[in-house]
Amino acid sequence: MGNGTGAGMSPLYERATDLVSGGFQGAAAWALRFLIVVAALFVMLNLLNDVSLVTITVIVAVMICALLQPEVELLTHHRVPRILAAIIVFVLGMTALVGSAWFVAQQVSVNSSALGGQLLDAVATIRNWLVTGPPKMSETQVNQLIADLTKTISDNRASLAQGVFATANSALVIVSGTVFCAFATLFLLTDDGGIWRWIVRLFPNESRATVAHAGNVAWRTLIAYMRSTVLLALINALTMVVIMLVAGMPLVVPLGVLLFLGSLIPLIGMLVAGVLVVLVALVTKSLVMALVMALALFLTVQLEGNLLNPFILGKAVQIHPLGILMAVTAGTILGGIFGAFIAVPLVAVLNNVANDVHGRTLRQSQTGL
Repeated sequence: MGNGTGAGMSPLYERATDLVSGGFQGAAAWALRFLIVVAALFVMLNLLNDVSLVTITVIVAVMICALLQPEVELLTHHRVPRILAAIIVFVLGMTALVGSAWFVAQQVSVNSSALGGQLLDAVATIRNWLVTGPPKMSETQVNQLIADLTKTISDNRASLAQGVFATANSALVIVSGTVFCAFATLFLLTDDGGIWRWIVRLFPNESRATVAHAGNVAWRTLIAYMRSTVLLALINALTMVVIMLVAGMPLVVPLGVLLFLGSLIPLIGMLVAGVLVVLVALVTKSLVMALVMALALFLTVQLEGNLLNPFILGKAVQIHPLGILMAVTAGTILGGIFGAFIAVPLVAVLNNVANDVHGRTLRQSQTGL
């Protein structure tokens, strides 16, 4: 009987063994593919870092082109030659960009001493509150806390400002990168799709249609993201400028500029700029005014996220807030401020391209059936 029972259970045992073995084989296959992808990404990041001057300038040129290219198409639609249309839009766009940069630099320069003094006063107020307020910390503890915080900021300042793409370490590199970016932007604006058609021809014949369509989806997504981000950042800054003027806040213009620049980096940038606004309100006005500014910032962000963002972006860019936070955090770790700036558009482009490719593959399979 024992032998019969063993013989009866043997096929079941073998099937269970085959099932476990198959599961492990599948897991091993996925793990191997994952490691290959991670290794490829690691090598690609290191290669991009080795030529980071080219990488950064080309990426910035593509993002600027995404802002300006629809205007070129509008002019060509009205029978303006493409090269002439590209030159007109390029000159006007660069003039606006240089003018904006000059305005920001001028405002920061004029108000740097006042803003620095306000920040020092804010630090002194917070320090006094830590000693005399509810925390009841000793002078020694406060001094140690400030020293640790200062050391942390100092140690991470370079990595935050540069990140993986660490090339802007001299005036010559900055100037050469700016000139390269300007020429790359002009060439991209004058291009009528020849560069992308050349890239598509590098793929096998059976994949070219899918790649070409995915590229169009990626470009439309980037255009929608860039234009909406600038528009939303402008709305955020102007809204807070009006509120600060009504509240009688000082340094309204430089704070508005910081809010605009911060809004270009989702979540984190607006948070950092908002903390600065609240600190200035705390020092120059009162705790109540600081709370009012914090509430105004919160409502502005909610207005953007719940009303304006879906209306302006529509279905072009749909990313969950958690996905945005993860993308910005990962981008900051890998590429510093520049990584945080490009993280969300990169995720948006990859998300829409993946959905498009999956949808086309599904439709082709259903048609084949």
